[in-house]
Amino acid sequence: MLDVRKLAALRAVATEGSIAAAARSLRCTRSAVSQQLTALESEAGVRLIDRTGNRVRLTRLGEALVEHTERILAELRAAEALLDGNSADVTGTLRVGVPFGEGSALMGRALRRVQNQHPALQLQLFSATNQTTEKDLRRERFDLAVMSRFGPPWKAAAAGLREWQLGLDPLRVCVPAGHRLAGESSCALADLRAEPWILSPTTALGQLTTTLCAAAGFEPKVGALVDDVNIAIGLAARGWGVTIAPELAPATPESAIVRLRIRDVEAVRRVVLVARAGEYSSPRIAVVLNAIQEISEGEHRRPTRLVAAG
Repeated sequence: MLDVRKLAALRAVATEGSIAAAARSLRCTRSAVSQQLTALESEAGVRLIDRTGNRVRLTRLGEALVEHTERILAELRAAEALLDGNSADVTGTLRVGVPFGEGSALMGRALRRVQNQHPALQLQLFSATNQTTEKDLRRERFDLAVMSRFGPPWKAAAAGLREWQLGLDPLRVCVPAGHRLAGESSCALADLRAEPWILSPTTALGQLTTTLCAAAGFEPKVGALVDDVNIAIGLAARGWGVTIAPELAPATPESAIVRLRIRDVEAVRRVVLVARAGEYSSPRIAVVLNAIQEISEGEHRRPTRLVAAG
């Protein structure tokens, strides 16, 4: 029978891209990971990874085995959650990844409620970004995290993860208060083809912005390249260019920016809560989900729902 620890080592290599990085993630030595992989291949009777220098690549069978491993680990986490659920008290530590500059207000209220109702549960908040959150969850640096999904269609949760939708936030064009279109309630993107754009090409929002501009018939002229939506809004407020941002993303001061509806485009940010599959039923996470549900129903909002299987 295959050893779960060896399967976890293979999964870590798939996630991290190298044996050395997998060893750091698993908090063990590189030689220990290498030995586990060699033993796993011996037990399986097939080659699971191709080694090229310091990098490794999984074979087709190795990739298929990792998919099974994700399901196995999810079942093990569910079993642990079942045992934890026998305790009357909710204790321990819950690590939550939050994008501090644009986190969900609903999530903030839920965490405060949990803190008041379960003082023995220690909540730790960490700064999270869309680019790294899924890996951080798999590495068990976070137990829960808030992420943003941009544009249609709905993207299924990555393997081994589960998602809940916390809210929808329409995307708006941000222009400085003195802009020629500042008195309008909406605009077509084609109206801004001659404007300098503040873009975030490495982010999902930045990539969507480029796609929307292309659909409007132009390539945006670069005024600035940044990697943070709050910086982009701040530069737009200073007159450096225009940008696209979620309506609820804050600006300082708010009066310096005007947000325009994008005509003929239905683009939104979906704010989602993400946890490891199988683990979401543990008491530590269940109390957060319950708090979100209670607050959502109390505000007559559409209840938060599980939207994708991991």
